[in-house]
Amino acid sequence: MNLFDPFIFANDWISTGAPTLMLLNIIGLKSSTYYRWRSLIDQPFKPIKRNDGVIPGFSYINNELCKKVYDIHIQKYIKDILNDQYGKFYGYKKVTAVLRETYNLKINKKKVYRLMALMGVLRAQRKHIQHYKRICKNHEIKTSNTLWEMDTKYIYIAETRQVAYLASIIDIFDRSIISCVLSLSPNSESAKEAVLKALYSRKIKGKSESLIIRTDNGSQFIAHDFEKLCISEKITHERIPAKSPNYNAHIESYHRYLQDECLAGKLFKNFKEAEETIMNYVNGYNTKRIHSAIGYKTPDGFYNLKNSNFKENLVVRL
Repeated sequence: MNLFDPFIFANDWISTGAPTLMLLNIIGLKSSTYYRWRSLIDQPFKPIKRNDGVIPGFSYINNELCKKVYDIHIQKYIKDILNDQYGKFYGYKKVTAVLRETYNLKINKKKVYRLMALMGVLRAQRKHIQHYKRICKNHEIKTSNTLWEMDTKYIYIAETRQVAYLASIIDIFDRSIISCVLSLSPNSESAKEAVLKALYSRKIKGKSESLIIRTDNGSQFIAHDFEKLCISEKITHERIPAKSPNYNAHIESYHRYLQDECLAGKLFKNFKEAEETIMNYVNGYNTKRIHSAIGYKTPDGFYNLKNSNFKENLVVRL
């Protein structure tokens, strides 16, 4: 990538006789930082390490050991990652995965953690409170289209003062949002539409005997029409215990990401605008947003991956 390198720029001018301190002040470099850079590039090539194994000041491009990428550029890459809609809530582990995959850097997560700490962009760690919980039914998921979780989220449309209802379905093995339907009524018709849309999307309409759909006890999910659809498609419908959203943790987590990354701060003019915004986000969620649970891949990338040892060996236990 052709990025402006302040070190090289300063060095070129200083070598022509330009006053060092004045030039560094104009560029915004500290003299100690500049001279440290000079000491590094003036040495013959070899990986420089401290006692703790950390390469100071730069990292290398994979398979190009002579090509260095200085920390100031890596911080620029980190800023670009966090400025992306789907990366703005990434922690240091996901940022590390993107730096390795997209920028081809040879870098470890500890260094990324330190750089992000210096930049002040580390995410605060959530406090996990241990609660006693029962497991309604254990499952061992080894493939897609085995267990789907489904839930509904409220979407407020400001100018029309309406409340829309978003029914979403997630495949807990590959983390794909395989269906979502926005409607102005939280009835069984929208829930049925979301299920049928998901069956057609995964091309298992009429072949869903081994599929389990897990929902809460909302009125649209306990309705006779919804149960009738599940029976006709030979789908096992599991309902979680009351006041136990942790049993539907994957879809609950997705709706939190949707709120934070897509809906927060937005005032929708009408139903169509809300629907377009949400559908665009879902498409990006499936094709751009990486997930640690599936090897720092996107849901679509993981689902479409063929003959992957990682995919064959992954087991999700609930």
